[in-house]
Amino acid sequence: MVKALIKKEREQIFRLFLDNDKLKFNEIEKFLGIRSNMVSYHLEKMLQECLLEKKGDYYVLTKNAEKYIPVFSNITGESMSPLAVVLVAVVNKDKILLIKRNNRPYKDYWGLIGGKILFGENFERASERLTSIRSKLDCSFVSVNSVLHEHVKNGDEIIHDFMLFFTKVRSKGLNFVDGKYGKLKWFNIKDISKVKIIPSDKWLIVNKLNSKVKIKEGFMKESNGRLSRFNFS
Repeated sequence: MVKALIKKEREQIFRLFLDNDKLKFNEIEKFLGIRSNMVSYHLEKMLQECLLEKKGDYYVLTKNAEKYIPVFSNITGESMSPLAVVLVAVVNKDKILLIKRNNRPYKDYWGLIGGKILFGENFERASERLTSIRSKLDCSFVSVNSVLHEHVKNGDEIIHDFMLFFTKVRSKGLNFVDGKYGKLKWFNIKDISKVKIIPSDKWLIVNKLNSKVKIKEGFMKESNGRLSRFNFS
């Protein structure tokens, strides 16, 4: 009960900075309506955790904490958004590498090597990193092939929601290393229809393996709330 209350009060403090660039102690205290010693406790902990920093009489979010602003409602459980996932077709001539999943969702199904794209990554780095982690194979990036919004339904209810970014890399060899994520195996691409594979992964392999889509990578400058210099790479 106490931990839940502390978590709630800490979230309320963070939420104040969604609407305010900087706040004084008495402003935070007024907004929260709790005892000043508890406000001091929370602020001190948030300073130690590098979520807040002091600038004169004001508290501001650190650059690290700013990263959580777009996903704050997801973290607190107020709302959920589709999970962005990179699915990588690791190919070598007429073969494609699949992984038999150890974990849910899709446990015991074969599927493409995949995972979340990390903060600040582009699709090339994410594809090569995921392939290296899952298989230890040395691969070179080829292309982004397709984007698919996947919904998984149980009855009438959506239970999983993914934004799938389908990419292709070319393996420089065939000798992989199995890991904790699942068993790996090379399959002949033309035999995919015979494999117990995740249906959406099968569709992407059959229909989009030789497609290409252009996704631009844009960079924008932000300083003290002012936006400028939007450039493409």
